[in-house]
Amino acid sequence: MRMDNDLWPVVRESARRVLRLENILFRTPKKFNEDFTKLCDEISEYIPSRLIFPEIEYVESSSVEILHKNSSSTEYEKIIEIGNFEPNAEVCWIECDLDEGWKWLIESCLELLAAGYPGCTGCGGPNSEKRWDEEKFRKNRKSAS
Repeated sequence: MRMDNDLWPVVRESARRVLRLENILFRTPKKFNEDFTKLCDEISEYIPSRLIFPEIEYVESSSVEILHKNSSSTEYEKIIEIGNFEPNAEVCWIECDLDEGWKWLIESCLELLAAGYPGCTGCGGPNSEKRWDEEKFRKNRKSAS
């Protein structure tokens, strides 16, 4: 994915969340199993201290949902969605074709891991240390179209 793609910031933020957070659950079509396994292998390689890896649940769906369970909670909350149906503003929304969005997310995760993320400062890319504002991102993206 090129940096000039208007979805680049949200894909990058989504990748940072996948790599930074533990207790992650991917709800994906089964066709993404190989990519998911590769991602977990790379997380193990680049973040050897990680003991809790993402889990996967196979669903027949036109979207991918990625959920996070806080250590103080028993419930998962959606944090990322890939697809064409707009989730609430708390969720990073990669609004595009499912296969393309999945490919971009996995590529971005692998690039960040190779750069040393999350164990380094600034290697997450521009603005990676700032708090993400999904609502502002969506508004700016719509006004630019």
